[in-house]
Amino acid sequence: MIIVVGGGPAGMMAAIRAGYSNREIILIDKNFYLGRKLLLTGGGRCNLTNTCSTEELIGHFSKTGNFLRDAFKAFASKELLSFFEERGLKFKVEKNGCVFTIDNKASSVRDILANELKKLNVKILFNQEVQKLLIDKEKKVVLGAALTSGNAVLGEHVILATGGVSYKETGSTGDGIRMAEEIGHKIVPLRPGLSALNVEENYPKLLEGLSFEKARLTFTALNKKIFSKEGTLLFTGTGISGPATLALSAKIADALAEDKKIKLQIDFLPDMDFNTAEKYLIRAFNNAKRKNVKNILKSFVPERLADTILELSNIFHGKDSNIITVEERKKILSFLKNFTFSISKDVPFDKAQITRGGVSIKDIDPKTMESKKIKGLYFAGEMIDIDAECGGFNLQGAFSTGFLAGKSAATN
Repeated sequence: MIIVVGGGPAGMMAAIRAGYSNREIILIDKNFYLGRKLLLTGGGRCNLTNTCSTEELIGHFSKTGNFLRDAFKAFASKELLSFFEERGLKFKVEKNGCVFTIDNKASSVRDILANELKKLNVKILFNQEVQKLLIDKEKKVVLGAALTSGNAVLGEHVILATGGVSYKETGSTGDGIRMAEEIGHKIVPLRPGLSALNVEENYPKLLEGLSFEKARLTFTALNKKIFSKEGTLLFTGTGISGPATLALSAKIADALAEDKKIKLQIDFLPDMDFNTAEKYLIRAFNNAKRKNVKNILKSFVPERLADTILELSNIFHGKDSNIITVEERKKILSFLKNFTFSISKDVPFDKAQITRGGVSIKDIDPKTMESKKIKGLYFAGEMIDIDAECGGFNLQGAFSTGFLAGKSAATN
């Protein structure tokens, strides 16, 4: 018997691939339904993969990306899309090669996986939680899994695909990582990934909900630029989010862990250099005659940001633009081109989309996903120390490792 623990994308794909062997498969999940976290991905749309090449795919992962080479060789984006297309799912490719379903519903992806499991007669134990793995310590062989209910499920192969610790409300509470550690696997410290960032200043609360299609984010430490990226920016009640923020959040979290004090500089006019922006602002003031400064600023940025800039610059909102001083104009320009925040050291998991860290790749055979310490035990998905940027890469990693683990368990 093959036991799969975890009903997310990695676990479902592992059970499906193992099911092609006509062996008895049991999938255990702590939730009442499958794919609970999958339904939240991509804002409920599910960016399930990316059309880039395998080499590019690996490049979008962190330092451990090369570990996935064999998994992608077995089941990369081309194979994943074929799997779903053969079962009636239609796709569209959006910006930067991101693949979504035509209907923009993550449930369409989940439903195909669930239907395939049913077709293969995979037995699913819902609302059941695994407490620990059953191991023959002398032979270092897996024997099955003990449930919190007191029951045990016995099998010669166990695939752990329990996820990380982000989105705990979906059941991702690190159980599999804990169990792996208990039987001798090294765990790389868990850190949040693809996370919003908090700032120390309190005025983001005034900007909460404001979105900018194009802004440049520059992060500095000791007045030296360390990271910079242009993209969509969203203000939260305590800081910033959006694709550019998420893409850099892992690097920022690592820098903060090294006790670096990180500053964020936001350029709301990234298509203009400082001098061009200044000339544009002077022209706007000169042409406005007796129009007040707030109305001028509203032609550059949303009203709430205009109010905040004037408040921080100590400029009266109703002041006529033609009597703005050079010093006041430079203050406004500084906020437009270089609005500075101090990044808070707390990057909480409740704002993270994925977990970084997990079971060390040094303890896993990349050709099979089998543990190097316990025979018959396999790992898949987010609980492994692999993580990537936004763009469908993390889900592809989950599907690929799940597929390889399922294939290996079924053929060994």
